[in-house]
Amino acid sequence: MSFNGNGSDPAFPHVYRDGGVSGMVSGKNIMVFCDTKTTTGNISAPMKGFTSNSIAYYMGSDPTPQFQDFGNNEVPNLAVPWLESESSYTTENFDKTGNRVVIWPGSSITAIHDGNTGIAVWGVAIWGPAGKSLYNTLVTITVNESGPQVERTVPEFIQTGHIQYGNWGSTIGASGKLLLLAASAGGLKVARVDPNQAADLSKYEYYMGPTTNTWSSTPPPANSTAANLFTVGPWFGGGSSGDVFWLPLHRTFLCVYFNGLPDNTFYVRYALDGWVAGRWSEELVLYVTAPPAHDPGDPFNYAGHANPTWDLSGRTLALSWSFGGAWTQVATVRWG
Repeated sequence: MSFNGNGSDPAFPHVYRDGGVSGMVSGKNIMVFCDTKTTTGNISAPMKGFTSNSIAYYMGSDPTPQFQDFGNNEVPNLAVPWLESESSYTTENFDKTGNRVVIWPGSSITAIHDGNTGIAVWGVAIWGPAGKSLYNTLVTITVNESGPQVERTVPEFIQTGHIQYGNWGSTIGASGKLLLLAASAGGLKVARVDPNQAADLSKYEYYMGPTTNTWSSTPPPANSTAANLFTVGPWFGGGSSGDVFWLPLHRTFLCVYFNGLPDNTFYVRYALDGWVAGRWSEELVLYVTAPPAHDPGDPFNYAGHANPTWDLSGRTLALSWSFGGAWTQVATVRWG
């Protein structure tokens, strides 16, 4: 295992942001971030620009992680377009109350259509004193000569109050179905659909858990632990993050994640039967990240993710996380 350092783009030298989810589309490794602040110098310098999210290409780690951002005047562009109602809410409320609408991408991009389209589901919420979840949005990502493009295929996909399938992650299952993952009842739940029908909620099936090993056209109760792929504990929820993906080297699926506890630790489980909807191993420690000691008020890393498309051979796995709320750090795991 090796620590690679902070990700950066020399052409955008004063960008500070958190989050970071990835995927490959049309052969390009894409990473999408959350709150993105640009200053005139260090993190405390006057602010030059701000967006709720931003997007970049991952260009490799030689020796430190390099990104290629898209924007103007050293300020990254907004990646995910707003609905008029969302931007109006922020305009009308932020200066008065501190409330704003946010889209913080928290789940991986899954390639469909021969790898030329990416699909993801990201949460939309109000952040501030009136903070609450609103709904999630299903997006598609494509690539053209101007860079990666994000379209909100279903602007309001699953409303709050329902299990937020896709917010935690997505992958393609062994059957070729698109799988959407949700943190619920202290564990992970999954729904499946043909990738071509991903925008139609009526086409989804929901896993009822390993005891019955059945699928239903109706989602399970949100508080059902029986419908979980596996259960971590009551702390596995809003603070957890991670990814489920196929590891070709060992021919099974892995789940790599931060489990929601403030311990700066990546954990891993592997599918015992070689597919997602089945039995999973117990939780194992994969990698412990160094905490941001400069920030004693919040000395924990978060937004931990795996980036399997950065090495398609599967012999190494890049892990990334938010450090100090302002930097994306990367480490590489080499499988034995």
